[in-house]
Amino acid sequence: MNPDQPPHLLIVDDAPTNIEVLLNILGEDHEVTFATSGAQALDLLAPGDLPELILLDVMMPGMDGYQLCARLKADPLTRDIPVIFVTARTDAASETRALAVGGVDFIHKPVNEAVVRARVRLQLALRRQTRDLECRLTEIAQGHEQLRQAHDQLRQAHDQLQVLWQAVEQSPTSILITDRAACIEYVNPAFTRESGYGAAEVLGHNPRLLQSGLTDPAVFSAMWDRITRGEPWVGELINRRKNGETYWEEAHVAPVKDAAGVISRYVAVKLNITERKEAHERLAYMANHDVLTDLPNRVLFFERLDQALTLARRHGTRLALLFIDLDKFKPVNDTWGHAVGDQLLRAVAQRLTGRLRDADTVGRIGGDEFVILLNEITGADDAARVADELRLSLAQPFELAGLTLNISASIGVALFPDHGQDAIELSRHADDGMYQAKQAGGDGLRLFGG
Repeated sequence: MNPDQPPHLLIVDDAPTNIEVLLNILGEDHEVTFATSGAQALDLLAPGDLPELILLDVMMPGMDGYQLCARLKADPLTRDIPVIFVTARTDAASETRALAVGGVDFIHKPVNEAVVRARVRLQLALRRQTRDLECRLTEIAQGHEQLRQAHDQLRQAHDQLQVLWQAVEQSPTSILITDRAACIEYVNPAFTRESGYGAAEVLGHNPRLLQSGLTDPAVFSAMWDRITRGEPWVGELINRRKNGETYWEEAHVAPVKDAAGVISRYVAVKLNITERKEAHERLAYMANHDVLTDLPNRVLFFERLDQALTLARRHGTRLALLFIDLDKFKPVNDTWGHAVGDQLLRAVAQRLTGRLRDADTVGRIGGDEFVILLNEITGADDAARVADELRLSLAQPFELAGLTLNISASIGVALFPDHGQDAIELSRHADDGMYQAKQAGGDGLRLFGG
């Protein structure tokens, strides 16, 4: 990329309004082209005019974003272009799939202008730095080989190598060089700070001493398959420091070839991405859990219900779905305020989870409504017994914020397979039972059809 020209970006989205939003954010500082389909995007990717970064929607007709990204990463011409997914999908599976096909980041719609600018700026900077470092490291390694072959070139190359050496030594990213047999020949100070190993402790050893056992072995197989073919590899590793702590690294590994084109060394440039991975995990957790009570939210709860139903059908077992609505919660909120109401909801969540088995699930689906999945019950009596224990527990006073608060609960119960064959039917019937308990004055439970 010419430093005097603005970075070239490609936006791929089938919705013109989404393209317009991104153009308004990025158009002033970047050269932006756009495509409204995967096929059109591929037509725009011509040698000599490739974008520095691609912002890619997931849900598009024909070729979706995942398929397009996979095509880009399979093509030597486009595989090194970073791809940021921009989509309304917020579930962890979508993020995992985006990263698996080669995406480097994930931005949720509706987009935040500051987030978009920061993510784009970061990826462009990383690409420039990585490209520069790989070029410099290759020159250094080739310089070492040339020193052994031609002593008369030493003085001429000395000044240049000195500058490059200082750049590597002072680099904030971990750098290591191995020989062809993968024995470490050099590590920079950033490597020793990151790993906790001194240079003397690793020289002559294989980099596998950093392995934590948590990285899929297929990742290492793919890496060696690629670099032994003479091609660079980029991927993520979970490594372990000398003190036992684990951390995530984005590794850029490249073969170094001699003048005859034979691989003589391997160079690895590694960036700590632990904070980024933890942020993704936090976002995934927040997308599936209720912020107030930390219980599974509607999405996660009904995913677990669907999984439980699949197992129950396979093994011929029964399960129960409980819908719980708190009685007299609104007066607490109105009288003592939402802060006390929130404390009460958290206390209710704790009582419910404390009364159930690890195999069961409690979720909050909104307001003062909770849902419970009871796995592998023996029958209606078993479900009714658990539901009544929960009702009695919630009827006990709550001591919160210096107050004694009294509430109760209306509970509806539906059984599989007795009252429904799928989550929708069971939910409707459990909700009907809860409504009947509510209409009967609350502080009670109703088994559907009972």
